[in-house]
Amino acid sequence: MFRGKVVIVGSGIIGLAHALTACEAGFETTLVERDERPLGASVRNFGTLWPIGCVPGAERDQALLGIQRWRTLAEEAGFWIQPQGSLSLAYRAEAWDVLQEFAHAGTREANGFELLEPDAVRRRFPAVRPAGLRGALHSAAETVVNPPAALAALVDHARRRGVTMHFDTPVVKVHADAVETSSGHCFAFDQLVIAAGDEMRLLFPAELAAAQIQRCRLQMMRTVPQPPNFHLGTIFVSDLTLCHYPAFQDCPSTPKLRARLAAELPRHLEWGVHVIAAQHDDGSLVLGDSHEYGSDFAFDLRADIEELILEALKGFAQPPDPRIAARWHGVYLKSKIGQTQVVLHPRERVTMVTAMGGLGMTLSWGIAQRTVESWSRT
Repeated sequence: MFRGKVVIVGSGIIGLAHALTACEAGFETTLVERDERPLGASVRNFGTLWPIGCVPGAERDQALLGIQRWRTLAEEAGFWIQPQGSLSLAYRAEAWDVLQEFAHAGTREANGFELLEPDAVRRRFPAVRPAGLRGALHSAAETVVNPPAALAALVDHARRRGVTMHFDTPVVKVHADAVETSSGHCFAFDQLVIAAGDEMRLLFPAELAAAQIQRCRLQMMRTVPQPPNFHLGTIFVSDLTLCHYPAFQDCPSTPKLRARLAAELPRHLEWGVHVIAAQHDDGSLVLGDSHEYGSDFAFDLRADIEELILEALKGFAQPPDPRIAARWHGVYLKSKIGQTQVVLHPRERVTMVTAMGGLGMTLSWGIAQRTVESWSRT
């Protein structure tokens, strides 16, 4: 049943999630992308689907539903996905307090959480640095995909499902009922979704500024493939990460941990360094990241920030081959007030989705479902 024309601007995960969801709901769907393939933040991240970072309740439920969607699509579109879980390691007393408070705030068994003493951690995950370890929280839900390969497969899958794709087609203006490209061509819409990441500030800059959105640059890297007999076993994070994601913000000990980290690791906090280590299908480890905020950034990657990331990694992980094979940066939009799902309506029938707080891969399918369902109510 034809339900109207939908145009999506942007082929990152937010755009692809909206395109596939709209197409499946019966809308004639067109996706327009300025580059020849997805090149933005969606292909420059860890590939970690991260419910552990989501606020318990509705947002965590949305994340878990998103993982189910990813698993279904991996079968349909043919890309690699691996449930790995995550291991939040505590080396400071305050970090161990945060993990225990977080785990006991709900039913651990129902949430898939397991508190582990140091000996149990060492037995199950030999790559953990044992010195000073106080304990860890294992979560079963977290999952890994390879972002460039997964998004390329989703593009092909969306085409097969009936989404019309126009790559190398920059949108330069939004009219009342159509978007105009740099070539002067117009795509008419009944509903428009703008999910163009950092580039959407060129279309509605005043609205983004009013929503308190800022630019954020990350530095990341990838090791060489590890030896064939080495398996990280899960996604590793440690003390710094507990102060980064909103899931832990209400734990009573989080301010104490943040204060201690500020005293001991001021440069790490200055550059927003918190370290995730995730192993991909080729055996390499994706490592990062940092968070630099501003309206403009230097073109070079900073060696001192890379050193901060690797220094933090050495504090909790011991990969057999730490040589770095690739380095890159990514820029995305982030809320200044801690929101992880910013949805704006600058005009009638125009929806802007942005500032997912580093959780776009995890939360995009749920927000796309809400967006498409909202059209049926209007």
